[in-house]
Amino acid sequence: MESIPENLEALLRSLASDALKEDKNSKWVRHSSGQIIRLLLDAKRTEQGYRGADVFVSPSRTEEAYVAAVLALHGEEMEREGDPKNRQSDEMARASKAILFSELMRSDRTDGVARDTVYQAMRDLHLYKEGPSRATDFVEGLRLTPVYELLRYFRPQLDDMSEKERIELLERTIGYINNYLKALRRLTAFLQYGKTGAYEGLPTKQVTQAGKQVRAAEFRELVKTERGAPLSYAKIGKLLGEKPTSGQAPRSYERRIEQMVEAGKGILKQALGEQGYRDYMQEKRAELEHWQTLSKDEQGAIHMEENFGLAPEDAYEIVDEQDYRDYMKAKRSESPEKS
Repeated sequence: MESIPENLEALLRSLASDALKEDKNSKWVRHSSGQIIRLLLDAKRTEQGYRGADVFVSPSRTEEAYVAAVLALHGEEMEREGDPKNRQSDEMARASKAILFSELMRSDRTDGVARDTVYQAMRDLHLYKEGPSRATDFVEGLRLTPVYELLRYFRPQLDDMSEKERIELLERTIGYINNYLKALRRLTAFLQYGKTGAYEGLPTKQVTQAGKQVRAAEFRELVKTERGAPLSYAKIGKLLGEKPTSGQAPRSYERRIEQMVEAGKGILKQALGEQGYRDYMQEKRAELEHWQTLSKDEQGAIHMEENFGLAPEDAYEIVDEQDYRDYMKAKRSESPEKS
C-alpha cells in the first residue's frame, strides 16, 4: 500500500467523522425490511407550519464521499474465483485467500471449532481449495481491513452474522470494489492525459511501461553483481519480468532492455534535473548499503510497518504463523477429499 500524504489522511478522518456522526437531529433506524435508514428530524417546514422529519434510504453524499475516499486510498483489486485465471487451476483466487485468512484471524488460534466453521463455509461457497500455505497468505488477510470497516459502518450486525453469510457478503463486496477501482482508474487516467479516439483515450502501452523503465534505470545504477559490476541488461530484463519475444536474438533482447534503461533515466532526469538525478542515485546507494546491513527480521519489520502500518509484535498478536502452518497441515491430512 502506498504511503498516504498526511493531508489526505486528515480529509479521510474528517469524512469519517461527518459520515458516522449521529446527533439529536440525525438518527439511524432499522426498518422492518432489515434495511438501515437515516431519520432526519426538523428537516423541512411543512405547509402546516411545523418542521417535519425526512427519511433517507440512500447513502448521503458524505457517506458516498467517505466510501470513495477509503477505497481510493486503501482499496485493492483482488482476483475472484470467477475471474480470468492468472494462476494454477488448483490455486485459490487472491480474494478467497484474503477472506480465508482474515476470517481465521478473527477466531482464537486454539478454537478448532471456529476454524472448522470457517473452512466449511469456504467449501460450501466453492471458495476453498487445498494447497500449501505461505507466510504471505496471512498478510493478504490484512488487506481486507478497510472492507471490514466499511461493512461494519453500514451493517452494524456484521460480526453477529454466521461465517457463511459474512464470507459470502465479503466476496460479493470485493466484486463491487473491483468494479469501482477499475472505473476510478480509467476516469483518472483520462482526466490526466486522455484523448478522444477509438482507444477511449486511455493510456497507451508506452505510458504503462514507464514504471518498468524507471525501475530498469534504478537497477542499472544501483544493483551490482558479486564482482561489483552493473547488472547485465539480460539480468535486468529477467528481474522486470520482460521476456524475449518469440525468436528474438539475445543481442536484440538486451538492446530492448537497454532502451528501457535509457528511457527510465530520461524520466528521472526530466523530473529531477541532472544534478538531482545524481543526488537521487547517491541517496539510493546509501539506502541500499544500509539495508544490506540489516537482518532478515529487521527487513521484515520494516516491510510490515511500511506496507500495513503494523508493527510485527502487533501482527503476531493477531496471527501465529507456525500455529497456522501446523493447523493447515493437520487439516489437509484429515480432509475427506484426501482420504
